[in-house]
Amino acid sequence: MGLEAPRTGSEPLFPVTQLQAWSQRLLGSRLSGALLRASVYGQFVAGETQEEVEGCVRQLQALGLRPLLAVPTEEEPDSAAQTGEAWYEGNLDAMLRCVDLSRGLPESPDLAGKTLMQLKVTALASTRLCKDLTSWITKPGVSSELSPERLAEAMDSGQNLQVSCLNTEQNQHLQASLSRLNRVAQYARDQQVGLLVDAEYTFINPALSLLVAALAVRWNSPREGGPWVWNTYQAYLKDTHERLRRDAEAAHRAGLAFGVKLVRGAYLEKERKVSQLQGTEDPTQPDYEATSRSYSRCLELMLSLVSHHGPMCHLMVASHNEESVRQATKRYEVGEWETGAHRRAPFLQRDGQRAMGLQCFREDIKIFKPWIDKELSLIYWGVGKSDSSRK
Repeated sequence: MGLEAPRTGSEPLFPVTQLQAWSQRLLGSRLSGALLRASVYGQFVAGETQEEVEGCVRQLQALGLRPLLAVPTEEEPDSAAQTGEAWYEGNLDAMLRCVDLSRGLPESPDLAGKTLMQLKVTALASTRLCKDLTSWITKPGVSSELSPERLAEAMDSGQNLQVSCLNTEQNQHLQASLSRLNRVAQYARDQQVGLLVDAEYTFINPALSLLVAALAVRWNSPREGGPWVWNTYQAYLKDTHERLRRDAEAAHRAGLAFGVKLVRGAYLEKERKVSQLQGTEDPTQPDYEATSRSYSRCLELMLSLVSHHGPMCHLMVASHNEESVRQATKRYEVGEWETGAHRRAPFLQRDGQRAMGLQCFREDIKIFKPWIDKELSLIYWGVGKSDSSRK
């Protein structure tokens, strides 16, 4: 039996599809729906209307928790290719609605920090395009035609971008994809909602990081008050610590705010199958312990950067692993986060509570809905209000 990576919020806790099929065969659609609504649905779905979601949000806020909406749509690498731009434009509409929902959620004065939501790049740009870009930018000596600065300029100006490694159709799709990414980022910034961009598979992640870097050039400058665009780093990959260090240094040199969501990873089985089929080195850590060590190293790196760079560096600790959460909260509790009149406090942090996983809201949006446990598993580090109970 192969070892599984520690679960993150993007992994299912049990086979919902099989459970639903079984209950429908045994009970019929009507009774099956009632059963799921009273059990699984009631635990994982925040509501079918905005009013129901707002009620759920108020319950979370009473526990000191903030919901996180997401558009979970993505294009799987082995799925049938989409034809035309309509599917991606429809996903853009869903993301803009998600921004509105995020901005419209009830706010609590006790929870400092900006509103955040999640999205996946392959809902707005094809996996094929991301594969082609990845194969090009990972070659030695690639020219600056695919630099984040050039892509950011194309986003801003709408100019016709021509990349030599792409054919005419792919260049047109790249231009449309850049436009979609820029539109959702601009709208989110205007609505004061930060974007957490999910990582996906290693064979497209370099392209995703390039697109996120282009968005960061445009929207994470000090004049914009960012970071508005955050990237996700998967600690179960062997090269994550080095990439995280390199990206943080690049953002610092460019004078850009740097936002990081740190996860363990959710594509372990697929990554290993692909590497076996292609005869390439497995990009993932060999076991659970190695993944935990990687997460700890990345966490220490980011905590140090947050402590030194203040509001220019933000971190979300996205983990269900108690040791990882303790590692972060211990640094806070011993007073290592004092800087002048502010204290870097964990947003969503409350003793005795734990946020477990991403939950469904309608077809295209997800929301965090917790149950209570011993430790909080999701922490956002940034400059927040002083917490006298922690001093």
